[in-house]
Amino acid sequence: MPDLHLVIEKTAREVFSINYLRPFQQHIICNILERGEKPNLLAILPTGAGKSLCFMLPAVLLEGLTIIVYPLLSLMRDQEHRFRSLGIPCHVLMGGMEWKAKDRMFTDLAQKKVRILITNMEMLSQEAILSRLKSMRISLLVLDEAHTIISWGKTFRPVYNELGRISGLLNPGRIIAFTATSDEDTTNALKKEVLGEDALVVYGGLDRPNIIYHRLSPVFPLLDIISILTPPERRPALVFCMSRALAEKLSNRLSGQFRTRFYHAGMDKVRRLGTEKDFLDDREGVMFCTCAYGMGVDKKDLRTVIHYSLPESASDYLQESGRIGRDGRESHAYAFLGNSYRPGPLEEVFASDSCIRENLIRAMGQVMDSSCEGCDVCDGNRIVPKGVENVRKALRVPYLRKRSDLIRILRRNPIFHLLDEYEIGKGIDRLLDRGVIRRRFGRLKWVGMNIEHGN
Repeated sequence: MPDLHLVIEKTAREVFSINYLRPFQQHIICNILERGEKPNLLAILPTGAGKSLCFMLPAVLLEGLTIIVYPLLSLMRDQEHRFRSLGIPCHVLMGGMEWKAKDRMFTDLAQKKVRILITNMEMLSQEAILSRLKSMRISLLVLDEAHTIISWGKTFRPVYNELGRISGLLNPGRIIAFTATSDEDTTNALKKEVLGEDALVVYGGLDRPNIIYHRLSPVFPLLDIISILTPPERRPALVFCMSRALAEKLSNRLSGQFRTRFYHAGMDKVRRLGTEKDFLDDREGVMFCTCAYGMGVDKKDLRTVIHYSLPESASDYLQESGRIGRDGRESHAYAFLGNSYRPGPLEEVFASDSCIRENLIRAMGQVMDSSCEGCDVCDGNRIVPKGVENVRKALRVPYLRKRSDLIRILRRNPIFHLLDEYEIGKGIDRLLDRGVIRRRFGRLKWVGMNIEHGN
């Protein structure tokens, strides 16, 4: 064991220029490299925690082939770049390759000139490819973003349902699965369908102490986005939207305030790649996106994420909010409540008066084992939606009591110049629904109830 630790530390230092391994990295790498039969392994590690090293380092030391399976081409390209930048030879197997190129690749793998193969499930499921690979000694089958095996296999990637059969044919020495977000149901499904019921589960903790969590129930959402992102230190930033159309609309509407872009699955490949590349080098930009912008992105200096509408689950939220602060610096995540077409169960997680961080971790079936490093509940720093104070002041005017009059006077205020009558009227209706203002005999009156988070 001491000798193995020395080999790991030497490889980390000389190959990867890393002088210190985190405890969970040391544990996982040792477990992979120790001799003897061992169960498969699922590592649940927070985004930005250095999970790639947990399989990259063993891949350098193992004698057999390491196959790394990704759900997205962007992740495959990113991993290829990491290996090649370190001088580690690897091959990438993806669609569109000619058979001559594949033959050269398989020859390199069979002769052990190259011992690392990066691919996806669509390629790995092809019988012609399986027949070539199953004749080789495969030491490690790595499944990154493993939660997609369960969530995507049920919807638009049915080939993921074949993973159990495929892994049986390849007969790897170990299967190692990695994810940043896996609740109890997903973990049990991975064990049952791919890893085996005896699989070892390693938790690196879901908590990201450098991410500060906020929540607010916007009245005029556009104004809140501007208010949050105007300080330069809050950019670059992501704004997750519920639809492609909304991502494009918000990007266009706020292009005068920020350097904006939009990103969604409806864009063609060339445009998506160009947008990714441009944003990667932008230190002040704002990306309005759907959930399509997530796992395939490794922009370490993202400072802020705003969820214009919340995703379906805590798992999705932690995955998307985990895009920020990957450089370890303080970053901020804002959840807009009551702003979705169909409010989901995650609204209740944020609406509670207890710690946001603890609620999110509990929703994943885990227990937070340390104090909260920052959320607006624990810090007592709750946010008042932007524009509400302007409504209160406008309603002080004795004759300004009708809804139409209030809309007209608010439109004259510079802060509302981006909003049209419909958007201002919708904000007034939200205040009516929350009981902050009341209507009597066609006239409006400020009541002054608590307006934080829709209370």
